[in-house]
Amino acid sequence: MSYAPIVIFVYNRADHFIQVYNALAACKEAKESELFIFSDGAKNEAGKEKVNEVRAAVAAIKDSGDFRTVTVTESPVNKGLAASVISGVTDVINKYGKVIVVEDDCVVSPYFLSYINNALDYYESNKKIGSIAGYTPMLDFPDDYKNDVFAAYRSCSWTWATWKDRWEGVDWELKEMKAFYNSPKLIRRLNSNGSDRFMRLYRQTKGNGSSWSVRFGAHLVKNNLLTVYPRFSYNSNIGCDESGVHSKSEDNEKMRVDLSKAIADPVLTNVDIDKRIQKIMKKHYSYGFVSEMKKFIATALIVIKERMR
Repeated sequence: MSYAPIVIFVYNRADHFIQVYNALAACKEAKESELFIFSDGAKNEAGKEKVNEVRAAVAAIKDSGDFRTVTVTESPVNKGLAASVISGVTDVINKYGKVIVVEDDCVVSPYFLSYINNALDYYESNKKIGSIAGYTPMLDFPDDYKNDVFAAYRSCSWTWATWKDRWEGVDWELKEMKAFYNSPKLIRRLNSNGSDRFMRLYRQTKGNGSSWSVRFGAHLVKNNLLTVYPRFSYNSNIGCDESGVHSKSEDNEKMRVDLSKAIADPVLTNVDIDKRIQKIMKKHYSYGFVSEMKKFIATALIVIKERMR
């Protein structure tokens, strides 16, 4: 097996990075893997101290031998997470053809690299699969569902992997939003695993968001590509503590997982959408009936307005 390169994006949380790095290094495949660390610059003078703390932590592990190689890229300016991910992933995936991505608050299971590398190999030729997820919330699966993996139209941003041919062609500037405005089917597919997706995508077009993930997810949906998820998560997020730009403490309980359930040697199969799991996942990410109805009405009004333009 040729192990995919691993990319970590870091900013100003040295304590989180150290935990994430140590967990990745504990995977037996780490020593055969190339690691790329992209360090974003500070937004202002006040933020330089924490950024420098992260860079010192990165420098301390660079020659540790935990990975086959460690390549560090330090941005002199603040790009923001979205721009950092888009440019960093593009650089690495263009060279290697595939990539594994980990954010700086994602502590992984010792089985993570085995699972995600095997999944990259197994699903590469299946052109219905657009990406591999490493994180799964604690869902109540149907009693008769026995697979170790499942498929969803919702992409994952915390720990994930993809291939060059799935990454290419993403409409990062959202110039083709009419495809969604003119197709209720596409909107339903986008929202099939969480009613938040279309609204987040629309806000992005109005300059009220900066999410690479929602744009990549829209690209997959538009091309009818699925994301494969593990039944039990290989990642536990430690960032829902208001330490990051997009972290909220109220998400901590909702997003918690039990990493001890991660399967050492999962059986990979060519899964498709299971409508029961799709419904369960949508409920998890829709934050209640009232919230879902509000988003449904808002979405309908947006579509009417945009079609009239």
